[in-house]
Amino acid sequence: MVPRLCSRLASLTLVLAACPDFSDPGTSITSATTTPYEPPPADSTDGDTTVGTTTPTTSTGPTTDATSTAEPTTDAATSDGTTGTDGGKMSEWGHACASDDECVALLGAGAVCLKDVLELYELPGGYCSKQCELPPQTAYVPDDPVCGSGVFCIGADGYFEACAVECEDDSECPREGYECRIMPTIGQPQDPKFCLMKDEFML
Repeated sequence: MVPRLCSRLASLTLVLAACPDFSDPGTSITSATTTPYEPPPADSTDGDTTVGTTTPTTSTGPTTDATSTAEPTTDAATSDGTTGTDGGKMSEWGHACASDDECVALLGAGAVCLKDVLELYELPGGYCSKQCELPPQTAYVPDDPVCGSGVFCIGADGYFEACAVECEDDSECPREGYECRIMPTIGQPQDPKFCLMKDEFML
């Protein structure tokens, strides 16, 4: 066993003798180092390809136009001036009035504000109309040239003649004191009806 140990010691001595003396200042150990990869700068050019930075854009989302709130608009309805309700067939012809000028504004030149019929019937609240002319022995003429298309000249020739619009029902004559009727006294059952004063306004 002693000879075998001596043989190993001898081999170890030979190995150590072959190794360099690291204690010698002239001897150095060079270790291989790996240089880490560095990516190219953000705005570098490699051949014909330019690598740049893209500025991200932020979407602001859909733009919604502000909805304007406004009061609903309606066509101006003419009121009767007495009750403040829609004038129906009396929105122009037969409209309430206090002066001729008010009627001229509605019906044009020649319009008048009638207050009564031959002082036999009161026209409550006034009655916008125009004076027209009837042929002898005639109580009404449709589409009279003075009154206009769709308007009648009614009355008694030489006494009382005025323009009025035909109606069929009292609801078309909503002014207080008026109704859809034939002309009082001279009217016949087959005659057309007009928005005229009620009998209670006989003077």
